[in-house]
Amino acid sequence: MKDWLMETMILRKNPGSTWNNLELLNCVLFAWPIEIYLVMHMRIGMRNMFRQNREKKLDEVTRLVKKGAQKITLSIGDGANDVSMIQAAHIGVGISGMEGMQAVMASDFAIAQFRFLTDLLLVHGRWSYLRICKVVSYFIYKNLTLTSIQFWYTFQTGFSGQRFYDDWFQSLYNVIFTAMPVIMVGLFEKDVSASLSKKYPQLYKEGIRNTFFKWRVVVTLALFSFYQSLVIYNFAITSSSNSVDSNGKMFGLWDVSTTVFNCLVITVNLRLLLMCNTITRWHQITVGGSILTWFIFVLVYTGVYTPKGIYSVFYVLISTFYFYIMLLLVPIVALVGDFLFLGVQRWFFPYDYQIIQEIHRQEPNNGCAGLLEIGNQLTPNDARSFGVAQLPRENSRHTGFSFDSPGYESFFASQAGVPAPHKAWEVARRASVRFRSKLSLKN
Repeated sequence: MKDWLMETMILRKNPGSTWNNLELLNCVLFAWPIEIYLVMHMRIGMRNMFRQNREKKLDEVTRLVKKGAQKITLSIGDGANDVSMIQAAHIGVGISGMEGMQAVMASDFAIAQFRFLTDLLLVHGRWSYLRICKVVSYFIYKNLTLTSIQFWYTFQTGFSGQRFYDDWFQSLYNVIFTAMPVIMVGLFEKDVSASLSKKYPQLYKEGIRNTFFKWRVVVTLALFSFYQSLVIYNFAITSSSNSVDSNGKMFGLWDVSTTVFNCLVITVNLRLLLMCNTITRWHQITVGGSILTWFIFVLVYTGVYTPKGIYSVFYVLISTFYFYIMLLLVPIVALVGDFLFLGVQRWFFPYDYQIIQEIHRQEPNNGCAGLLEIGNQLTPNDARSFGVAQLPRENSRHTGFSFDSPGYESFFASQAGVPAPHKAWEVARRASVRFRSKLSLKN
């Protein structure tokens, strides 16, 4: 194709030729298959060369890149003529504007103005990708650890088919004992703040490269899961082989199984905290609550008489010193490998976001710091947005502008209680100075 283009351009330079470059390329692209256009589009950045109407061009180009180049596509539109383009892309973003709500209704995400796309991609998009990766990785880890212990047990029983866990233990493992902490990760996990995400847009490339869910990440997590399952199982089996309860009886299957499950619930919940970049009080409450819920459940469940051998097992275990040693020692030994690995990785092979964390480690992360940042690095758009945000909600009205309209000054001036941009700038300046003085007084 390169040689053919060179030959065509040489013909273009002949004295008798009257075509311009755009006409030549239109003829070339109109005559060639769509795959040729795709190659040229990806190599030299050409756009919309089809001899079709605008809506059809955008729709075809979106489908072309989506299927031909195998790339993730995002389409943005604000009118009914953009609906087909939005629906053709993997991700459609609709802008609510004066052209109606058709684009918003057909989109996956809706924004009020085009400038909000920065926050949608660089902030919320990055956070969502990070949260999804962590949630899926944790689900793989905790279930692989649970089943690996059963796998090691089958070797010792000669593949007899004997189950190792009680049925209710397995049934409630994902539903209650390890459910809430991972939900908190999906809601609150973030590596850097919103302002740093926009300050360093290069962090967005971590999602493009799929940094947090590559096969190496999954394999590493699986290896540590196998290691932890071996530690939990072997510690319990080895230490219980010569142990007796308060009545002088040897520990049986359900005694060892319940001990293993105690260590498993504590280990996988504590491992979640090592995965988090942000640990809030909700993480602490859910992790502690999940472990406490397990103890309450096993106390009630084993205290009710049943024909199975699980009856009163937990009461026998808590009367022995062996049980408390296991609860303290096994999680520490199981997690020490993860702790050392994460420390070495952060120190010698840091991710981009970890470098940003170290650079800004000493900066305060609270509302006052945000006001100081606004006061020091204020743009007209940020000042206007900040000033409007300080007003009571009932006095603020949605403008409906997809883009910053040239007449927004008069629009804002006509609204009761909504300041013009220069007034918003003054509101933000006064607020930042006021909070800065409060910080100085506290210090």
